[in-house]
Amino acid sequence: MALCHHCNRRKAKRHCPALRAELCQLCCGELRQKRVNCPASCLYLQHQTYQEQRKWQKFRSQPRETINDERLAWLIAQIEMALYEMAQGIRDFTDQEAFRLLSQAREKIAAGEKRIILPEKKIDRKPEVSEALVNLINQVRYEKGLVLSTSSGYSREEKVRCLEALMGLIYETTGGDLSQRIYLEDLARRIEKARKEKSNQKIIVP
Repeated sequence: MALCHHCNRRKAKRHCPALRAELCQLCCGELRQKRVNCPASCLYLQHQTYQEQRKWQKFRSQPRETINDERLAWLIAQIEMALYEMAQGIRDFTDQEAFRLLSQAREKIAAGEKRIILPEKKIDRKPEVSEALVNLINQVRYEKGLVLSTSSGYSREEKVRCLEALMGLIYETTGGDLSQRIYLEDLARRIEKARKEKSNQKIIVP
């Protein structure tokens, strides 16, 4: 059996129609929709979509947690602000990408890792974007409504809870349709409304 066209080490078991070459399973997964523009007819791209749908269905069946803790709500607000800024800077950033990003961050943080790779979608997404989200989550501090570098941070379990709560919010807002920007547009409206209300507040001088 021929060796993989990309790594030239492992056995090539998959034909890549985009590269017109044979790849091993690992390189196929690493290149798919990141460094290779896969055609929709590719069997392995369809398999990936199937696996994502299974993962989504599994998540939908889990009970949702309501975050009422002010401290955790602050972390969620910081994560949502990061998603808002990504959506403003990347016009084709969809609810699906936001959900995938949160899912990847959850998996990495739960495993005790600090770095993540942006999920398989576009090859022009800079890795720094996804790393910035995890860095934000790891660095946020909260104490009596203020972000302080000297205050205690969030535990791994708290970070995971907040990410799962946000993933649940995306599902509830979109009704499971992640192909558009339903959640992101709702998020933008909420942030813009909060900013407007803050700017309209009267300043009282003692």
